[in-house]
Amino acid sequence: MALDKSARQTETRNLIENLSRVEQALQNQLETLGNATSDYAAWDDTYAFAQGNNPGYVEGSITPVTFTSSQTDWLAIALDAELFLYIASFDYENEEIIPGGKEFQEAVQALPILFQFSEEQPSPQGIALISGQATLLASRPILRSDGSGLAAGTFIFGQTLDAEKISRLAASTQLSLSFYPITALPDADHTDAYKQLQSGQTSVITPLNTKAIAAYGLVLDLKNHPVMLVRIDAPRLLYQQMQLSLRYLALSLLGASTVSGFIIWRLLERSLRYLRERDRIQQALQQEAALRQSELRYREKAEELERTLQELRKTQAQLLQSEKMSGLGQLVAGIAHEINNPIGFIYGNITHARQYAHALLNLIDLYQQHIPDPPQPVQEAQASMDLPFITADLPRIFNSMRAGAERIRIIVLSLRTFSRMDEEGLKRVDIHNGIDSTLLILQHRFQTSARGSVIQVTTNYGDLPPVECYPSQINQAVLNILNNAIDALQTPQIPSGFLADSSQPLIHIQTRYLENKEGKGGKAGKEGSTDGHIQIRISNNGPPIPEDLQPRLFDPFFTTKPVGQGTGLGLAMCYQIIVETHHGILRCNSAPGHHTEFIIQIPVSQTTKRFKA
Repeated sequence: MALDKSARQTETRNLIENLSRVEQALQNQLETLGNATSDYAAWDDTYAFAQGNNPGYVEGSITPVTFTSSQTDWLAIALDAELFLYIASFDYENEEIIPGGKEFQEAVQALPILFQFSEEQPSPQGIALISGQATLLASRPILRSDGSGLAAGTFIFGQTLDAEKISRLAASTQLSLSFYPITALPDADHTDAYKQLQSGQTSVITPLNTKAIAAYGLVLDLKNHPVMLVRIDAPRLLYQQMQLSLRYLALSLLGASTVSGFIIWRLLERSLRYLRERDRIQQALQQEAALRQSELRYREKAEELERTLQELRKTQAQLLQSEKMSGLGQLVAGIAHEINNPIGFIYGNITHARQYAHALLNLIDLYQQHIPDPPQPVQEAQASMDLPFITADLPRIFNSMRAGAERIRIIVLSLRTFSRMDEEGLKRVDIHNGIDSTLLILQHRFQTSARGSVIQVTTNYGDLPPVECYPSQINQAVLNILNNAIDALQTPQIPSGFLADSSQPLIHIQTRYLENKEGKGGKAGKEGSTDGHIQIRISNNGPPIPEDLQPRLFDPFFTTKPVGQGTGLGLAMCYQIIVETHHGILRCNSAPGHHTEFIIQIPVSQTTKRFKA
């Protein structure tokens, strides 16, 4: 009986320790969730959004990675318990963010502790029952990254304790776990265990049979009320071994001498030592598994930090280029405006000056007809000024002045078209106008190449509908690609492109309209068409791009140009403009013996259809 009692006590002790391990594992998950919540709550972008100063925060900062990196299912940003700025859940199967969540909002509103921060409770976190499922919750005050100022609101992450997460919890603790809402206990055994726990017991151990035993414990919510019943099922290996040993002992006592019984007793003691050693080894293995789980979490955190670093580099490049292009656009628009006013006076008055000069020449002709012999001073002045030559040359001078003024007017118009500083937001524009304006601005660079000859530019424009886009950004992307093509043609190497047999450096631009993949595209060139997408192909017959460098072409700050000649931002900004802003495709084809070609594809409409690469 003493051995049987010892076996039962060992079973009970092990199960109570296992319940404590489950509780600690839940606390570890809450700490991980709380750390992720703190990262987003103490962020200047989040703070600006809560104050209404960052309208693009949700689209630019709340991405699928926000949920997957911390395995969260819910996200909420609130000014207080009544006013929520943003709520969303995440569909892991479709990898899609789903805005809204009335049930989640009502559940957190019923927990005012989530919105109350103090020195005693600076980081509220715990468990709540939402839609019948246990959900881990963590809330943090929204602060600036340096911690200054008053809290602008509350940031909340929620993690549903679904079957998959329970399975991972069971794997990390190496236990057979089950969780049941106290409002939906499955049978009388669970109900009886819950009643015993309510009476004050911290745990309930119930032998199921000679082969299995169960342990029950309570999971408390944020209000310290029971919310879940946890059950651990374990085999009764120690008890079975003890029962077998007792049977052997009884048989030995009945059929053998006292010495035999003593030997069996010693065997029983050895069995107990073996079982204790086995339990110790199992606990060591469980601790090792917990360490592996911690290592995995830290590795995931390191990967998340690496992704964050990449995002920061992209954002830095975007800010640098945006600031650069903002200043350039304002400068171009200002110059165009300053030139446009005086050239307008000249262009507008040339016609009148030409008419006045023509009238004066007619008047002189009348004088010559009616006064064929003018006074001597008039004849001398007429001979010295070569009046016949002036009469013939003056109209040509006015024609030349008019042509020059017209040329300046076209250049000013191209500068305004390129910068489009007078336009904001999405506009439907003629892509060809933007390309032509860009070509005109780059005209001076086409005059020389590595071999001293003029770079020939050819175009093959298709019939395109008006395209909804950010015009100045598209013009900037085309400008950057053309600049790279000119730089390639100015490299002192033999051309190896599609016109390698020609000594003439060449840039070729082709546009065309493509119907969408579902075959529902509108007709090319149809006014107001919103289906399909347009393609711009810019190729040159300069030297090819090395194959090992092509995967890095669109990386921020990557450049093959000498120091001082390249920033590594041009193609990176092209990628952001085409792929991220306009939801299109940007790729490069370059190989020895073939031309180097950049291909741009963007949807005709940004508001009604997104082109998926």
